[in-house]
Amino acid sequence: MLIEQGALYPALYRLETQGLISSEWGVSDNNRRAKYYTLTAEGKKRLKDELGEWNRLVEAMALVLAAKAAQ
Repeated sequence: MLIEQGALYPALYRLETQGLISSEWGVSDNNRRAKYYTLTAEGKKRLKDELGEWNRLVEAMALVLAAKAAQ
């Protein structure tokens, strides 16, 4: 999947202002200046919560599809 810069950088900015990620400048493998992002403790907690919700949704959909297939 290709994510356009016009969507990626505003999303990273929002995540950073919400305290879910932090960033720092560094040098990339090809010697260019690059910004590196890391999940904060709050970001890791949010990710865990969101994954839990996603997994519950997937399980519910699997039950519905299994019931429909059994009919």
